Amino acid sequence: MDETLLTINSMSSFLVAHQRARGRTPEQVSALLRELHALDVGGDRDAVSRAYYATFAGERADELAAFGERWFADLSLDVFHAGVADEVTALRDAGTYVVLVSGAPPATVAPVARALGADAWFATVQEDVAGVLTGVATDAVIGARKAFVVGQVTRERGVAADECVAYGDHASDLPMLESVGAGVVVGEDPVLTAASSRHGWRTIPAEPSVPAQSSLPAQSSVLAQSSVLGGPVDR
Repeated sequence: MDETLLTINSMSSFLVAHQRARGRTPEQVSALLRELHALDVGGDRDAVSRAYYATFAGERADELAAFGERWFADLSLDVFHAGVADEVTALRDAGTYVVLVSGAPPATVAPVARALGADAWFATVQEDVAGVLTGVATDAVIGARKAFVVGQVTRERGVAADECVAYGDHASDLPMLESVGAGVVVGEDPVLTAASSRHGWRTIPAEPSVPAQSSLPAQSSVLAQSSVLGGPVDR
């Protein structure tokens, strides 16, 4: 989703907006972002994810979801990557079952999925006790976990993985892209660029993002299940 379907990193944009709404100063928010960036050294995306979701500890899940709706409503439509969004929309309109698979929080994935008209979405699961978030991500949809989700969806839908196409922009998307029949690489990630040459995948140039306050390492992608055999998937 982030920097694939969207030109921005929704996780960063949402975090900045949420921190500012809680009264944090720009300096405090910048310091938090630097801490998260530092954790990404060495590619330990799990460490980044744990620290990111810890920032929401104590928030009510329903209030965070409502904040996500307001956050998305304030964004410009320019945040969508036109090339990717047009392709996925065309697939959807042809009867394809479209699923968003993202390491972002439900508060950001849900409104994007609804705007796209996706049939389903998967986001990182945030633990809550009596509706209050603990700050723990119990199921981070990152890396190989995305490929697991794809497998789960294809089994439940009764289609073969090689009848599917997946879009991704980051090296962590490689397991997912390799789990389907056709991968599409968005941008110029060197790992995915090399994989696209090996597998003969299509590539789509990245689009410049709209002005944002900051960014975090991308952890999201979009999966579109293609009905190649037997006509369009029933929706």
